[in-house]
Amino acid sequence: MITLSSNTQFFKDMTDESRTVNVNGNVMPMGYWNLILSIRDCSLYAKGIKPNRHWKISNVKTYFGLKGDASKLVKQLEEIKMALTNS
Repeated sequence: MITLSSNTQFFKDMTDESRTVNVNGNVMPMGYWNLILSIRDCSLYAKGIKPNRHWKISNVKTYFGLKGDASKLVKQLEEIKMALTNS
């Protein structure tokens, strides 16, 4: 079970209704958008592929308040996504 701190940027982006993005005509919180992209990017990084030259895994860890290597981060991020979509 993942516990999220309320002082992370992810939590702030999920709860702030002014920070949204339009995806296929639907409004989505910026935090959820970043969660989806972070799962993709960490999956690539776990396989040895850096998503872009400026990407750092430490930024993902700081944004979500998580610890671990890339493969552990993918599992933790997927748990967060499942908790958000199945609640």
